[in-house]
Amino acid sequence: MIDEELSGGRTVAAGAQNPADAEAQGDAGPWHPPPAQPARFVLALAMLAAGAALYGFVLTGFWSSPNLGIHDRIPYPAYLLIAGALMLALLGLRLSLGIWSPHAKLGIGMFGLFTCVALGVGGGRFASYTLRGTLNPPFTLHLAIGDRFPDFTLHDQRGAIHTLHDSLARGLSLIVVYRGDFCPFARFELADLTAHARELNAAGIHPVAISADPIDRSIKLAAFLNTGLPLLSDQSEALLGPLGLIQHHRNGEPDNAIPAWFLVDSTGVVRWVFTSPYYRELPRISTVVDAARSLSASR
Repeated sequence: MIDEELSGGRTVAAGAQNPADAEAQGDAGPWHPPPAQPARFVLALAMLAAGAALYGFVLTGFWSSPNLGIHDRIPYPAYLLIAGALMLALLGLRLSLGIWSPHAKLGIGMFGLFTCVALGVGGGRFASYTLRGTLNPPFTLHLAIGDRFPDFTLHDQRGAIHTLHDSLARGLSLIVVYRGDFCPFARFELADLTAHARELNAAGIHPVAISADPIDRSIKLAAFLNTGLPLLSDQSEALLGPLGLIQHHRNGEPDNAIPAWFLVDSTGVVRWVFTSPYYRELPRISTVVDAARSLSASR
């Protein structure tokens, strides 16, 4: 009686379900955990990993791969691959946001966001470095096509003495001025010349390389590259200084050479010159060979 009065005349049996609650539960249905979506999970991770791997490939391979634009003034192949890496990461992030599990979405989504930011910022820094950070200082080359190449007497990594007369006696000489052993582009340049030594000899081209490095650094560089290419040392800058191919540093670092390539005929006259505002821009060996053949055909 007391319970009936307190409930306004309605009796609710113990354990009975409230009609409103029963109606709400009937509309929503029983609760089930969200599906695992393993395919979306794996695909999102795969795209993020592929984007990061492609970006890493560009960063590690640009300094030594002729296919990534090292010979080009603007390295479009490297830029396109970095853009592709960023697109893969963005697609991976988009897939991760479609994961129904909140914990998996949070984990993969945060990883995807970090990957996209890292690739975007890193790609921008890479573009800035290649377009601004690899510029040579302003210089004026005091040698033109038709001029006679200056005489020199320089030692190579073996201690042998090389003169201009010795180079001219062999025929068409390719005189390559490289920055120094510290520069990855210079190391690629010398390795490329070494790898194509037979092709150059077949075209009648005899290369020598000159830098402002001391002889002991030329010895180490030759051993590192396993090259027999003569690496001549102009530490006193007696040749490169008057040519205008020396970069001076205000912070006390040693001077280094500014890259340049010359084809000099048997009379000592310069017939072909390659310089660039960028020290990373290098001529292809095929370009040098074509220039030599055009010189031979014009005689």
